[in-house]
Amino acid sequence: MHRSLLLNLVWPIAVICLATVSQKSLASEILWSQYCQHQGKMKLLVHLDSDPTVVVEGAAETVELSIRESENEPWKRVSSQPIDRLTATALFKIESWPRFTRKFYRVTCGASVREGIFRAEPTKDSILKLVALSCHKDIGWPWKEAIGELIAHDPDLVFFSGDQIYENDYNSPMFRAQTLAEVPKGMKNYLEKYRKFGEAFGELMRNRPTIMITDDHDVFANDLWGKGGLRMQGKRTTGGYPTHPAWVNAAEFTQTGNLPDPIDPGPHGVGIRAYYTSLEYGGVHFAILEDRKFKSAPSEVIKELIAPPGFKLPENRTTDFEIEVVLDPDFDCTKLDREDLQLLGKQQEAFLAKWSFEVKQSGSLGAVLSQSPWAHVAMYSPTSADTDSNAWPQSGRNRALKAIGDAPVVMLHGDVHLGTIGRHGVEKFNDGPVTYSIPSFSSNAGRGWEPIQPGKNRKSNAPENTGEFLDRFGNKITMYGAGNGLNGYGVVLFDTKNRTTQLQFHPMNEQRKPIKVDVPGWPHTEKFP
Repeated sequence: MHRSLLLNLVWPIAVICLATVSQKSLASEILWSQYCQHQGKMKLLVHLDSDPTVVVEGAAETVELSIRESENEPWKRVSSQPIDRLTATALFKIESWPRFTRKFYRVTCGASVREGIFRAEPTKDSILKLVALSCHKDIGWPWKEAIGELIAHDPDLVFFSGDQIYENDYNSPMFRAQTLAEVPKGMKNYLEKYRKFGEAFGELMRNRPTIMITDDHDVFANDLWGKGGLRMQGKRTTGGYPTHPAWVNAAEFTQTGNLPDPIDPGPHGVGIRAYYTSLEYGGVHFAILEDRKFKSAPSEVIKELIAPPGFKLPENRTTDFEIEVVLDPDFDCTKLDREDLQLLGKQQEAFLAKWSFEVKQSGSLGAVLSQSPWAHVAMYSPTSADTDSNAWPQSGRNRALKAIGDAPVVMLHGDVHLGTIGRHGVEKFNDGPVTYSIPSFSSNAGRGWEPIQPGKNRKSNAPENTGEFLDRFGNKITMYGAGNGLNGYGVVLFDTKNRTTQLQFHPMNEQRKPIKVDVPGWPHTEKFP
């Protein structure tokens, strides 16, 4: 992007607002990079330590990209790109990339240098290894042992499913940009957190493609019902984003700018961009979704807290929910559904249906990647019902699952601080795809799957919390396992030749260090016809 990201994504007056506080800046240092390659188009996003509140006088600083095919060859300059001061990034796009050839890359900014490897894309008949991560609170940072184990897996692809940062971590209290003028200050505050994430995971991302999607905390929202990219006008349960759309676009770009081109970038609502897209890599197809941005708000069907008669919230409670969590154990949550309520939104539903059909036609395998599981599988209590869960709205959830249909795919999500594995049902049990909620990497693993009644039709000697259940919203889900109380990460092996996908759970202890324990339900191998 050749000028300010604000200019490209929101309104031209943004540059004027930034230029009013212009001063000389020091040479920027390269911090880390992330890249992704889709059908011969390479995108490399370089992160630098530039200050978004400082505008450089004169020509913009640039980052230069050079490539070579072996370590014995001289570097060949490819191009240079200006640093976008607001996001502190430089984005490179290379068309007609030789996708099955390994190349070395080198990016420089002044005296700052970073090198890495653009991997050769695995061939279709090889086994594609993906590592999947979720929820990175600063507990145990920088997680050297766990990240060392991740690198030792030598994955082909990395998936971060959201909550890469939490808004008040690393001794940096959140500042929400409410006005256009506050956006640079808001980005400086955001980058204080995101740069800690990049410092920890930069080595994992250096030599392999990265898929990253944003969840609520990444955009400084504690729960998010995006309502198609609208601005929050009241309490959070009325929906919308709590910050200026220019800030949302800039923050999301720092995490998703290397993804394949979006299907429908917008802008949507009040000017917020969308990044949902598809990726084909190693013969595996990925649908990269946004199941927060277009979701309806609970205030459309809940007007006051649904709680047992006589219930009062404690004065000094530690939770901050309002009306979004149903507390009455006898309340029928199917009453909270309406056909017009959205989970993905109409355009994204249509994209998912088209993508699923193409996966079936390709004869290959796939995965649907989104922020949060589409069933109420992580409980604060066995009887509560949280509309932050993508079990709600039920009609939107069911339309999305029908869009997937019987495509040979698995679903991967994060968000809920709990590793779970099961299979969705729509019209009947087990007519939907397998779903894997990735365990929390470092956030507290305080939620659990602890239903009151044992599951039906579970396997012999299987735990009672497995089998067939109607979740608190009445959705059908068959549970295979739950890693209650465990942190960790996932490894997924896509074997396109033998048409299997294996889902693994790699646990970590309270110190966020890897441990070797069996977690019932994993590994799970899904065989496709």
